[in-house]
Amino acid sequence: MPSVVGRDGALKRFSAVVALALCTGACGDNAAQTAAVDPAAGSATSGVQTTDVGPSDPVNSPIVNAPTGPLDTSAWVLPAPFYAAGDEPSWRMEIIDGWFSFKRSGLRAIEEPLVQPRQESGADVFATGSLTVTIKREGCSTEAGGSGEFSALVTFDELNFDGCAFSGAMANTSVEAATVIESLGPIDACLAQLGQPALATAVYPRQDGEQVAVGLRTKSGVLYECLTQVSDAAVLSLDPIEQGAQPAWMNRMRFVREGIQTAAECPDAEEVRIGDQVVGRLLGRACKF
Repeated sequence: MPSVVGRDGALKRFSAVVALALCTGACGDNAAQTAAVDPAAGSATSGVQTTDVGPSDPVNSPIVNAPTGPLDTSAWVLPAPFYAAGDEPSWRMEIIDGWFSFKRSGLRAIEEPLVQPRQESGADVFATGSLTVTIKREGCSTEAGGSGEFSALVTFDELNFDGCAFSGAMANTSVEAATVIESLGPIDACLAQLGQPALATAVYPRQDGEQVAVGLRTKSGVLYECLTQVSDAAVLSLDPIEQGAQPAWMNRMRFVREGIQTAAECPDAEEVRIGDQVVGRLLGRACKF
């Protein structure tokens, strides 16, 4: 998957443009003569700007400047702040410091500035760089258990990601909970393939983010490594791991899916939520599974 420019990349491109402009100015009087013929060539424009590049290319997608002033959210279908999530594959999107942050299982976040949307058929459409975010008031539910009054459609690299949108900021969850939310599709696929209750102990990317591996531990203590495809969460392999042979990073967390009983009550377990739906819990080390 080609890399996508976010906040840091945009700054680097801006620096390169400035350097090129300085170099051009030092080359002689040709630039000045051109400006004299066409005064508009040197004029600046205000507001959101884009480069003349095809939007289907995530590397050379339009560079969008973040608005310099506050946005008018009074007519928005769902005023900011809001966030969204979906599955097949698992993804989430939130607004961080005026930027959309779009995340998928095992892949780096795609960041584009929050801009004023256009209205289309009762929906807000945010066209910003490599992302197009569509928010509409309509009943929505996801296979992961999230449900709400607003649907969300994120288009990136000519692919559509369907899900639900929720008012407010995403809950301040732990790193482990955020990992679970982003990777619930692969986790569920691996649990279904295993066919017995198990803890998810780790999630990590493989093959440059094209695959996601999930660590599993059954109630009897048997360990498994499950490999899934990012595009559709299909299970590619499920292999047992010899006790004591697993690397340390395979014990990063102890996530149990909602509906699976533990051997004892775990009042200190952290709930993992998508919207208003509890999808599971993160167990402490002392909690018996």
